[in-house]
Amino acid sequence: MNNLEINLQSEFPCSQCGAKLMYVPGSTVIKCDYCNHQQNIQGNTNSLEILEYDFEEAINNKKSIKSNSLISDSKEVQCSGCGAISLIKEQSTRCPFCGSAIVLDIKESFDRIAPESLLPFKIEKGEAQKSFLKWLNSRWFAPNDLIKRAQTDGMDGVYLPFWTFDSNTITNYKGERGEFYYTTESYIDSSGRTQTRSVQHTRWYNVSGNVNVIFDDIIVCASDSLPHSIIDNLEPWDLSELLPYSPEFLSGFITERYKIDLKAGFEFAKEKMNNEIINSIHADIGGDTQRLHSKNTNYKDTKFKHILLPIWISCFKYKEKIYRIVVNARNGEVSGERPYSWIKITLAILSSIILLSCIYYFSNL
Repeated sequence: MNNLEINLQSEFPCSQCGAKLMYVPGSTVIKCDYCNHQQNIQGNTNSLEILEYDFEEAINNKKSIKSNSLISDSKEVQCSGCGAISLIKEQSTRCPFCGSAIVLDIKESFDRIAPESLLPFKIEKGEAQKSFLKWLNSRWFAPNDLIKRAQTDGMDGVYLPFWTFDSNTITNYKGERGEFYYTTESYIDSSGRTQTRSVQHTRWYNVSGNVNVIFDDIIVCASDSLPHSIIDNLEPWDLSELLPYSPEFLSGFITERYKIDLKAGFEFAKEKMNNEIINSIHADIGGDTQRLHSKNTNYKDTKFKHILLPIWISCFKYKEKIYRIVVNARNGEVSGERPYSWIKITLAILSSIILLSCIYYFSNL
């Protein structure tokens, strides 16, 4: 697993004035905000190979690095509110995931595997804020003052940790194939007349077999700071545009350390694979309908990558409850939580009742 070690540069001072260079979203340069000098990020082009590694070998031969060695002069902080662990270079005043004002310094911690590739930020903060506000405006039954409340808090750029998995699956199964057939029966209708109708029945046949399904880049968020239902809604990610890791891309952003390790991440991946495997089994059984009684899946030639993906996140409090809205920093897709106005919901229900009553009344005149 020696290939998992990465070369890390120490710092990124401006060659003109010495100030800190910051990554410019949508580019391959870091820029000085003081003198506008730009510097190309070295060693990262689309032609460079993005490597994948053997899952079993990684589990059996764990490789450790200090998390805060990923960016020079950085430190890890843990939120005292939600427990999120993030890597930052400057003093943090609040947690990007829950808005808590206090963070605790972590003296030293270790990640087992270093990220080797990432998707850099493509959408700037201003564009992300427009997508965020448009999403809020489109929410039916949102409180009238939600936009105003949400705008009072800032938006943070965060790199979230992810695993991707490739696997060749072979699943043995037992079940039943159902084939429809029809009979004609008589019945008495509401007027007392005899009528006939076709009735569907099913003949069941025991079946067994196996299916082979190959998966590529099943993506699993390795953070538990945000609900996975929110993060999953940001898919798909343009993983074909992954670039080899370089700390310059992280300059000016927060980077979260993974909490869901490689082994646990693969269990999440199995859950994502399961639906497609079941669909393949049903197709293999055939017939008009299917019953699946048991299945056993073997996962072979499993490979993985540890990557970082960019989001913009806004965390705001509304009536003492924390809400999070995230923006995919590659394509502007928005996902999140929001409060509901029960006054609006009640009025909508009453309006529907009145409308239906009017329709019923006039249709019976």
